Amino acid sequence: MIRSLAVAFALLAASPAFAQDSPVAGSWSGYWISDTSGHRGPLRATVRPVDGGSAYRATYRGRFAAVIPFRYSMTMNVVGSDGGTTYLAGEQRLPLFGTFRYSATVTDADFVSSFDARRDRGRFVMTRTGR
Repeated sequence: MIRSLAVAFALLAASPAFAQDSPVAGSWSGYWISDTSGHRGPLRATVRPVDGGSAYRATYRGRFAAVIPFRYSMTMNVVGSDGGTTYLAGEQRLPLFGTFRYSATVTDADFVSSFDARRDRGRFVMTRTGR
């Protein structure tokens, strides 16, 4: 019984969803800014590995015009890494906005992502708040 529990715990701890050494997975907080319009607002994100760590699913929560909340999720593919930096990219078709393209550079402490859509482009700038 104890041996079975130890094996189950070891498998769970080795699972990508519980990886503690990922420079990408975890909680992030900062702001978003539109380089097109100058609008900006607070931003939080929770990022989890998917596909064995070859991609990450980010759920963003923020506010537009100081009072309008939004929530948005996207999958970002790992497109490279260099030492302690991970590079992510992807695109998604959004109603009213067209194709939304994004890329990110992530270290253990910083998450900086740029986005580009038909009528807007800007950045998400965050720092780590937890794993």
